[in-house]
Amino acid sequence: MSKRIVVTGASGGIGRETSLALAKDGHALVLVARRLDRLVELAQDCLDAGARSADAAALDLADPATGPRVADHIAALGHGELVLVNVAGVAHFGPLHETPVEDHLRQIQVNLLGLVSVTHALLPQMLAAGRGQVVNVLSVAVHVAFPYAEAYSASKAGAYAFGKSLSASYRRQGLRVTSLFPGATDTPLWDSQRGSPPREDMLTAQAVGQVVRELVRLPADRVVDEMTVTPPKGVL
Repeated sequence: MSKRIVVTGASGGIGRETSLALAKDGHALVLVARRLDRLVELAQDCLDAGARSADAAALDLADPATGPRVADHIAALGHGELVLVNVAGVAHFGPLHETPVEDHLRQIQVNLLGLVSVTHALLPQMLAAGRGQVVNVLSVAVHVAFPYAEAYSASKAGAYAFGKSLSASYRRQGLRVTSLFPGATDTPLWDSQRGSPPREDMLTAQAVGQVVRELVRLPADRVVDEMTVTPPKGVL
């Protein structure tokens, strides 16, 4: 059955591949990211792949007004179970004391506070319908300590705790929440990072997108609370 799905961070990497994977099942998509040009191109690709509709919403997760705007966007699409896939994320790895504090704070703003903002805005529609699904695409950095990733790890761990509490609060009202922990994934996130693992050893963004697709396809009578997906060589 066709659903209404919001994908944040949709313009590249895991977000883009997740959107394309979900499009194959004929869903109505709202694609959220900052780059309108990339979103417009992706929206057409999603339509070509089979999406019922694909709307580009050029918004910044660091802006508190983004959540309500996304809620208005998805409400206009009518009926169908509402699903939120939180993929948007930024990363700045490096010695804490040598990295501008603004870089650390932006990771918290986008990876954690942006996720909270959009979830907060969409939750009333899910509760009113008596059903809904949230998939938070996080990182194995929640469970594994990586050097020079303090703010990134904290932002993802905070999002994990948020999702756990969200599930405890609302699962009896029909809300299904999944925390997905991908291992190192070959995306543009690594382009500016020094000392990254070999890209050929990483997961592909397509593989992670397919995992999200399978989570969204789950029948309503079951919930995957947590899932870890790593490359064959494990945590890199």
